[in-house]
Amino acid sequence: MGLVPVLVKAVQANEITIGIVRLVIGAIGIALIAKAKKQGLVNKENIKWLLLLGAVFSFHWYTYFKSLKMATVSLGAIGVATFGVHLLFLNRIFFKQKLKLADFIAVAVAFIGVILVTPDGQINPDHFNGFLLAMFSGFLYACLPIINRKANHLSTEQKAFGQFGFGLLFFIGFAPLGNWQLTSFDWFGLAVLGVVCTLIAHTLWIKVSSELPNNITATVYYFYVPIAITFSYFLFDEVLTIQKLAGAGLIIAANITVVLLHSRGK
Repeated sequence: MGLVPVLVKAVQANEITIGIVRLVIGAIGIALIAKAKKQGLVNKENIKWLLLLGAVFSFHWYTYFKSLKMATVSLGAIGVATFGVHLLFLNRIFFKQKLKLADFIAVAVAFIGVILVTPDGQINPDHFNGFLLAMFSGFLYACLPIINRKANHLSTEQKAFGQFGFGLLFFIGFAPLGNWQLTSFDWFGLAVLGVVCTLIAHTLWIKVSSELPNNITATVYYFYVPIAITFSYFLFDEVLTIQKLAGAGLIIAANITVVLLHSRGK
């Protein structure tokens, strides 16, 4: 998943084109897997859940891809990484998970990190707005594990098809706004995004976020942030200042601390 922000930034395709190509590959791949397993994907009982997954997932992807096009790879990755703090409060609302003083301290630490990594809006407003959009995308991303857990009667393939297949329904209407005059490198990058990062990596993530405790899923997820930043440093010559690295470290540390505190004694 650490390849996603790098490839999204590298290809000339816009967020609409990227979303449609990835979702087409993901939906077809899941449909073939389900057919091989002789498993049904859509029925009257689960269609509402699939529509909800598709709507949230498509909006998350659009805002994430848009933020990466506006900001840098590092800022986009770090902005989405705030999803752990969002997940904390969503768990409180939907699963009655108690909040501790340490939770609020962690939120404060993460907020300080946000201030450190946020560029000056007067210098580059696109980077600033892109980072804020990435944070909102992080909130939408945090909604997905909640929905996956609420819909635990659905199989991994059904959840994946809800995100890919029904997410495609929300993207396909904007197909005329996509840019389709692309180079061979762009199509290769989109193919990697579709097969490796969507069909394989994201389907595995759906299974993880549905079945494993949050302290495992959230902690493992944050490995993707330094991986994405490392790729951006070597591939795009992106400047990594001490301030930006410190801010990223605070955001990641705050999120991991939250899930580890809530996992103690379990």
